[in-house]
Amino acid sequence: MAIYWGSRSHHTPVVLIGLRYGFILFIMSEVMFFAAWFWSFFKHAMYPMSEQSPMVDGVWPPVGIETFDPWHLPLINTLILLCSGAAATWAHHALVHENNRKDIKNGLIIAILLGAIFTVFQAYEYSHAAFGFSGNIYGANFFMATGFHGFHVIVGTIFLFICLLRTMRGHFSPESHLGFEAAAWYWHFVDVVWLFLFAAVYVWGG
Repeated sequence: MAIYWGSRSHHTPVVLIGLRYGFILFIMSEVMFFAAWFWSFFKHAMYPMSEQSPMVDGVWPPVGIETFDPWHLPLINTLILLCSGAAATWAHHALVHENNRKDIKNGLIIAILLGAIFTVFQAYEYSHAAFGFSGNIYGANFFMATGFHGFHVIVGTIFLFICLLRTMRGHFSPESHLGFEAAAWYWHFVDVVWLFLFAAVYVWGG
């Protein structure tokens, strides 16, 4: 467990390496989690089956499913999340290379606000969906993949908020900022997953 006094960490170098490797393995496990949903989506999109026959004779998206236009709210959400990732990168750069507390705080605040806006827009999109979670494979895959991503956005936003609170208490320094680094890694992972979701589910799959 880390013990912080000011900006100094009492972790040994070996423990720091172990924590970094552990977090990398955690992100890799998350990648495999989303890979399962992508696999399911691609499988049903390329080999759609109707309810009447197990043979590949269906259509994708299933009949009666009205998909979202990817070039409206989904595109806006993509830009919002990318700007949030850029703000987190700005804050990380300000910490590591400049130790500029003002820029660190401003970058984190922007990243947190944009993450919250993304969540609000995602909820708005769900409320206007022309299909449900049950009754069709498209809806099940869509809501599971994007819904779990939305959950990760909420977790990442909280992660960044905790980093903001710790920054205000002077817990980070250019030499000691493992918690901040982990939050940045997690947030960029969330960004990358959304890019794949946008390209695969909204654009290609629609």
